[in-house]
Amino acid sequence: MKKNYTFKLRLNEEMARKLSFVCEKEGLSVQNMLVQLIRQKVQYFERVKGNIQKNDQNGIDLGAFEVEEQ
Repeated sequence: MKKNYTFKLRLNEEMARKLSFVCEKEGLSVQNMLVQLIRQKVQYFERVKGNIQKNDQNGIDLGAFEVEEQ
């Protein structure tokens, strides 16, 4: 069964407005923009520091996320 993880993001009003503006101009939802930015950051990290192995991920606490079962 596939799982999706969600989390809250706190932004001040100015940053929320700027993010919404950029998303609108780029034709993306806020959700899609954030996923794209996270993917880019992970790809950069792995390019610089090496691939993140599955066994390195096993001990990571996902308590900050809410889980949705699909």
